[in-house]
Amino acid sequence: MGVDFGFHPCPKPTKQKREKDTPKLRVKKPKKKKNPYLYRGRVIPSRKERTKITKENYNRMIEEYGAYCQECGYTPIFAHHLVFRSSMGSGNWRNLAPLCQRCHDRAHKDFEFAEYLRVKRAAEHGEHFWKDVYTLFKEGLVNNTTPEAYDRFFKSQSEKSQ
Repeated sequence: MGVDFGFHPCPKPTKQKREKDTPKLRVKKPKKKKNPYLYRGRVIPSRKERTKITKENYNRMIEEYGAYCQECGYTPIFAHHLVFRSSMGSGNWRNLAPLCQRCHDRAHKDFEFAEYLRVKRAAEHGEHFWKDVYTLFKEGLVNNTTPEAYDRFFKSQSEKSQ
């Protein structure tokens, strides 16, 4: 029959590619900066920035509650977020408790102990003790995001709780 399906070392014919004279340059567009979150004309910082413990807040916590464990009196201390950062608890001094390593670990493992610490702080500063100025602003509890408005709000809250 004459049909041979055997091996043929000769490649198939292909189209010849035309060489380009100059390579095409791609211009990279600059990356856009992330838009800050705007709410009613105010720039709201990121969640990470709002929940961070600053030196000022750490020192104010020590000034208010002492440089020893709030529960057992031991030193050294750790600043514990009463309302956790994952739950949007702020890094302000009202949401921080000075605890030793043992009590700090207990607060993370034992829900009842952590809730006891939160109730104790709420009785002292009011139920909004863990919120920062931006959370209060979004909830309509303060008119603007200035530190003065924030302090005024908490002054009225502590007067109500006493």
